[in-house]
Amino acid sequence: MAEQNLFILYAIPDEKIVAENGARKITLLYAAANIRQARAMAPLKFLEQYPDADDADFELVVYEDAPGLPRGALDVWDEEILSGYNWNEEARRPEPRAAQPIEFEKLSSTMKIAVLVKYMTTEITSDMLPAALELTLDEASSFPGHIVEAIRKTPSIASMYPERIIEAIKYVVDKCPTTKKWPEIKAQLANWQNSLKDAARSPVRDEAIKAPVKGHGDPERFDLVIAFLVMGVNPAKAGAADVKNAKYIKDNRDEAWSAWRTTLVSIPGIYEFPESELYALTLDGMKDLKLIKDSAARLAYVRAHFAGHALLLDYPVLVENHESDEPQNTTDTPADDRIEAMTTERQGPFYYRTPGGDVGRANKLLKLEAVIAQGCEEITREQYTELKNQPSHDDVGRQLAAHRGEYVEGISDPTDPKWVKTAVKNLGNGVFSVEGLMEERIDTMSQVAAQDTVTPVQNAEGFQSVGASLEKDLDEKPAEAQDNLKLWRSVMRTDPRFTKDITGTGFDGTSVNAEYMIMRATELFGPLGSGWGFDIQEEKMMPGAPMSEPVYDGKNVVGHRFLRDADGTLVTEQHHSIRIRLWYETEDRDGSVISYGATPYMYKTKHGVKCDGEAPKKSLTDAIKKALSMLGFSADVWLGLYDKPEYVAEVGVEFGIKTASEKAEDATRIRTELDEKMTRVVGTLEKAVTANEAKRVYGTLAREIEVHRKAADAKGDTEHAKYLSGRLRRLNQIKEERIKALSEQEHSA
Repeated sequence: MAEQNLFILYAIPDEKIVAENGARKITLLYAAANIRQARAMAPLKFLEQYPDADDADFELVVYEDAPGLPRGALDVWDEEILSGYNWNEEARRPEPRAAQPIEFEKLSSTMKIAVLVKYMTTEITSDMLPAALELTLDEASSFPGHIVEAIRKTPSIASMYPERIIEAIKYVVDKCPTTKKWPEIKAQLANWQNSLKDAARSPVRDEAIKAPVKGHGDPERFDLVIAFLVMGVNPAKAGAADVKNAKYIKDNRDEAWSAWRTTLVSIPGIYEFPESELYALTLDGMKDLKLIKDSAARLAYVRAHFAGHALLLDYPVLVENHESDEPQNTTDTPADDRIEAMTTERQGPFYYRTPGGDVGRANKLLKLEAVIAQGCEEITREQYTELKNQPSHDDVGRQLAAHRGEYVEGISDPTDPKWVKTAVKNLGNGVFSVEGLMEERIDTMSQVAAQDTVTPVQNAEGFQSVGASLEKDLDEKPAEAQDNLKLWRSVMRTDPRFTKDITGTGFDGTSVNAEYMIMRATELFGPLGSGWGFDIQEEKMMPGAPMSEPVYDGKNVVGHRFLRDADGTLVTEQHHSIRIRLWYETEDRDGSVISYGATPYMYKTKHGVKCDGEAPKKSLTDAIKKALSMLGFSADVWLGLYDKPEYVAEVGVEFGIKTASEKAEDATRIRTELDEKMTRVVGTLEKAVTANEAKRVYGTLAREIEVHRKAADAKGDTEHAKYLSGRLRRLNQIKEERIKALSEQEHSA
């Protein structure tokens, strides 16, 4: 027998099948005599495993097994191992996916603390998160894990800026032995806070600043720093009380804060200027209260201290022109007004045109600068309106075609005799036959339609996430659309615990708990009445269907008679209607939505006429829910995703994991229950009496494991994700072995 070598088959789906069905890259390790035989066996291996798939939609690439090439177990199709690789089209081989940078501010408060304890920095990548996550789920109760717990249970420190939290961590590491637990560490943190209050502040100019921390580059942070400067507080040493006072100064537009901010924002690159340097250079100016109202003197102070600084290359020292004898101030505009005009930041909205000819709008200057850096061009509002209202290329083409004498639906007159003689027949699947212009190919088209209507059967191993497919569609939208959908995407998913199926009321669907939607709105906008609220604009009773009474002949009902008032008018049902204006405030914009709510007030039932005294309350609740749904709250219910059992199962597990992740005990319990379930399924698979039973049992658990694996991968818990992938592969192997054994029993019988 010839010696067998190992070869790796990579099945790479094309972009079309990925977009339609969410197909993934898969691989198989198998034995063959040589590369030629391996390539010949590849299509057969693929169709044997996936009989419903079209091999034309996949690129089958075969390599001889070599170090560095990812592969699974022998003769086992692996759908997970390539998830961490990108496919290089030129080299036609997988490449490891580089670690992606993580935005520190988007992490949860607990994860932020864990990252700072583990790495002492805010600049991290995705491969660094698992180690930090272990500190939040630290079963061994290590010293770093106790530091995380102590800081998390000290809100005044947990709410500080990262630089201050790092100082607290260094203090604890220096003062506490590694055997200390979180209560003792928390006591040391209190001592650290007290030492900050007792320490006298010395002038920053006398300090040896070795490496000034670069500014955040965030306008919101810069505004807060200006408030610190007005208070005389060094931003690097600001405590929780200082932050609270600074926010109060900024929100109330304090006179000193507004004056200094107006002058300082005119300096190019000031957002990236080190905060410690900013504090040192403005310390004397903040003490001079005359500068608050004297714009010229304030600008002169800023130029004297900032112009020509090594970190402000775009803010050079002005050289006076002694050659010109003309007076500089020849207009009637006061000097203060010219200074204010020169230092005022441009206000939106701004308009721009992309290289492709599309137009867009930016509400903030930072967004405009970002799109211009990507090749866009700023335009005026008039140009924006003209370009937006002009007809599209398709409309222009249709108009030109109609002008040439061609028939164009919606433009040409269908009653014109020259068009009546042409009969258009619908052949199905979006294909039409025009007599005299093209041949009818009914048989061919029918076959194509039949092929297109075949729904591909997706086995358990190829389970795809409905929610992930929706997220992928949203991610592919343009940048402006994604910005508009920011609020929608943050509230679109609904926790299944707060839903209820409705049947038997003339409507089959899913109802969302109103208090849950109000809770989500409060989380996003703030308390009802301050961050968001509603105004009742109209409330009235509306007539409904006429009411009637039965007409009897003895004991038999022979008809119905409408009820009328004394003046002959019909007596009708009454429905309570309400119109509200729901308003909300966000960081980017303020908005409002008009919504209606209605509830039957007086109506007829089989038990007689009923009057609902709570109709106004129900109508108001209905109007609030409808208004919030227009903003995207619980959009997955209104989009019909809750009609799909796989989506309900997926989102149920997702919210279960999110809820359990707040407590390590619940996370451990969920994992233990899943392990116990996998153990039970292994026993069931080994005792399965038919191949269909084995596939069905495996498929049910495979879906649940896949949701858990994706949740772990999204949280950066790669170790648990790899563990679940391994268990899933092992379950698949047990299933295949059982099916093979059952097949051999049938043949032997």
